[in-house]
Amino acid sequence: MKRYLPLVFFLVASAAGLGLTFIMYRAEEVAEARRFEVVADDAVDRIEERISQHMALLTATNSFFVANHGKVSSDAFRAFVAGLNLNGYFKGIQGVGFARLLPSAERNAVGGEIGFNYGLKRAVWPETDQGLSAPIVLLEPTDARNRVALGYDMFTEARRREAMRAALAAGEMRASAPIELVQEITEDKQAGFLVYMPFSEKPAAGNSGPDAEKRVSGFVYAPFRAGDLHRAALLRPPHLPVRVETTDTTDGVGSLLFRSERYPDEPGEDGHMVQRSIQVAGRSWTVNVVEAHTRPNALVYWRSFVLGAASLLFAAALAVSIRSRLRAVAATRKVREISEKTIQEKDLMLQEMKHRIKNSIARILAISRQTASSSETIEEFSSSFSARLQAMANAQDMLTRSRWQKADLHELLAQELEQVFGETLDNVSIDGPKVSLDEKTTHALGLVFHELATNAMKYGNMTDGTGGLSVSWTVDGAARSRRLVLDWVERGDEAIEKPSGKGFGTRLIDANVMGELSGTVERAYRESGLEIRIAIPVA
Repeated sequence: MKRYLPLVFFLVASAAGLGLTFIMYRAEEVAEARRFEVVADDAVDRIEERISQHMALLTATNSFFVANHGKVSSDAFRAFVAGLNLNGYFKGIQGVGFARLLPSAERNAVGGEIGFNYGLKRAVWPETDQGLSAPIVLLEPTDARNRVALGYDMFTEARRREAMRAALAAGEMRASAPIELVQEITEDKQAGFLVYMPFSEKPAAGNSGPDAEKRVSGFVYAPFRAGDLHRAALLRPPHLPVRVETTDTTDGVGSLLFRSERYPDEPGEDGHMVQRSIQVAGRSWTVNVVEAHTRPNALVYWRSFVLGAASLLFAAALAVSIRSRLRAVAATRKVREISEKTIQEKDLMLQEMKHRIKNSIARILAISRQTASSSETIEEFSSSFSARLQAMANAQDMLTRSRWQKADLHELLAQELEQVFGETLDNVSIDGPKVSLDEKTTHALGLVFHELATNAMKYGNMTDGTGGLSVSWTVDGAARSRRLVLDWVERGDEAIEKPSGKGFGTRLIDANVMGELSGTVERAYRESGLEIRIAIPVA
């Protein structure tokens, strides 16, 4: 279970961090949406403000007509409009004009008025089947676009007529649905609309009611190019990074008035979109505002990304810290276990050493007693006893070098033979596979080899150079039934007779092989020399 703790803490910390990140992201998203709403509302307010300024312009023009009792010459009207500086302060409006309202049967007389005002020979156009006409008799400034519109009977077109009737019914300004102005004589055509304000020479009588057509002598009106109006409103400093689409939704069906360049086909998919409705002289406009340049999420919500990354780093650091802590605890526990095991092994080693020392002392005491009983002089005892102790020391030295693990049979045998015969071993032959001996076997065979070599030196022909010694061994069996079979063969010119009794050396050999190692010893006294076969179990 502990191995999963870092992962569990990582997941918990990550979940908490990502939860906070999500909350931060939502807060930033709301703040970003609110920020854009402020920008979008500013854009819509600019459009509304621009339209309100133009409406005020129409009100001022109507007041000018009222002040002059409707008797406004073209020169006076031109001077009035020039003073308004439409191209400077009121960009977006195409002009300001006056359309006279009269029965259609009387409209031909208007042609003379247009000719008098502008020096144009132009009849009212187009033909009409309506009972009333509203031809344009004044329109300033007198540019190429507006000169085309002079004499146009606006009552002949349904949308214009509907707006004028609405203005007559309400007695105040009313805007038309989106139309194409007659002034659109170039390839750069835009959607437009008109705003009408009914004019009466007797304003105290009112401009509305069922008989308003009789009291109203015409309309002060203004044609607007929707594109110019929106650009004038939106492009004034400071620049707003938005794109706008405006539609007339008065009748429930959206009629496009204006759409910014590169306005998206699916607004709102790649950024924020704000929709607002405004009232323009009795009509409802819907304005959709979208971001002009969608910023990458990494820039918009950088705080959330930083918090998320920091949360993951914290979770990873916490997991690594816990993992390191668990490893430290495990290492401490391991060290404690090793220390306890080392103490146990030390105690065991001390006990084993005590046991070995005790056995070695017992073996030394036994050897000393046997050597003393078979020695006639102190010198003989000292020499024999020292040699046997040296054999034990050699075996002990081999075990010490191998860290009390194993001793090599060949090395043990050669060491004992060199001690007795010297380092040359010219007449000695040693042959056999590699065999590793444990501690007990090493001590026992060390003494056995020493006794055999000493006897060969004393009683054989090894000293006069005519004798020889051959030692070979094999390992038979497998696993726990393995046995080491060693043949000790002495050769010489003289026959060796079988002794009548067993001396100390023979008894020592038998005691070590048969008693200590649970093996067997076979001796054969032949004409050519002594043959001894030793068989012991080996691991």
